[in-house]
Amino acid sequence: MSNFKRITIQEFEQERFYKLYKFLFEDDYFRKLSDSAKIAYCMFRDRFELSKMNNWIDDNGNVYLIFTTKDLCELLNCGTQKVTKIKKELENFNLLEQERIGLNKPNKIYILEPKKPYKTNDSKEFRKSKFQNNENQNSRVLKVKKQKFRKSKSNDTEFNNTDYIETDDNDLNDLNDLNDINNNISTTNNHSNHSNHQKNKFNNDALKFQVLEELPNQIKDYLSNFEIREIRIIKSILLKGKKSFNNTQDTYYRLEDVEFELVSVLKRFKAMLLQKNETVEAMQGYLMQSIKTELEEIHALNMRRQNMPKYNVFNE
Repeated sequence: MSNFKRITIQEFEQERFYKLYKFLFEDDYFRKLSDSAKIAYCMFRDRFELSKMNNWIDDNGNVYLIFTTKDLCELLNCGTQKVTKIKKELENFNLLEQERIGLNKPNKIYILEPKKPYKTNDSKEFRKSKFQNNENQNSRVLKVKKQKFRKSKSNDTEFNNTDYIETDDNDLNDLNDLNDINNNISTTNNHSNHSNHQKNKFNNDALKFQVLEELPNQIKDYLSNFEIREIRIIKSILLKGKKSFNNTQDTYYRLEDVEFELVSVLKRFKAMLLQKNETVEAMQGYLMQSIKTELEEIHALNMRRQNMPKYNVFNE
C-alpha cells in the first residue's frame, strides 16, 4: 500500500476522468454492446472539447471528430482489426456514423445518441428511426456553433489537440511519402543487421538534411532530433502559422526574425508531448496555436517599442 494514498478534496476537484453514459449500461438494448465498444463510445464523447478547439463543427452545428486509424489504435490501445470491429459495432447500434472527406484523408466521425429520454422498456424505441439524424437537425442547432462549450474537469483533451491540417504535407501524405522513400532505399538481405542500420541512418540523415535545409540554423538544429515524419509535419505547421499570422496582421516576419522564440515554442511542445504521452500528429493544433500566440506576443512587443517616445524624461 506504500504506493497508494487517500484522496484529498483538492485532488478530487482536479481529477480527470471519462464519463460513462447510463443508457449504455441500464437499457436492455445497449447492454448488448461489448465493453470495448461502450468504453470507446465514452472516449469518443470525451473528445468533443477537442472538436470545439479545432472548430470541427459542420454547417448544421453538429460536432464531429477526425482520427486516423493510427490515432484510434493509440487512443483505444488496440490493433487495427480491433478498432475496425469496434467502429462497426457502434455503427450497427447507430451510435457512430462516418463521412468520407477525400482521398488519403481520415473520415469525419459523428457520434450519435438516442433521443431523450434514454430510458425505455421497449428496445425497439432505439432502432435507427428513433435516433437523432444529423440531416434532420433544425435551425436551432446552428446556435450551438456560436456557443462556448462548457469546460469540464473530466476532459483530458485541453491540450490533446489532434488538429488535422489540410496541407500537402499532412501526416497521411508524410507517411505515404516516407514509405515510398524507404521502399526505394531498402537494403539487400546480404548485408548484416549492423550494415543495414548504418545505411538506414545514412539515408535518414540525408532526408532530414533535405527537409531542414531552408530553415534557420537554430530551428534546424533542434528539429534534427525528431523523426523525419515528425519534421515534415512540424515544418509545415511553422510555415503555415507564420503565413497565417503575417496575413492576419498585415505584416512580414521571417522565421529568421523569430527563430530563438520559435525554438522555445518547440521545446515546450516536446515537453507537452512527453507529459501527455501524445504523438506529433495528435498535437498539431496545439503547436499551431502556440506558434500564433508567440508571434502575437512578439508583434505586440515590437509595436510597443516603435510607439515609445524617442526621448523620455530620464534622457532629458
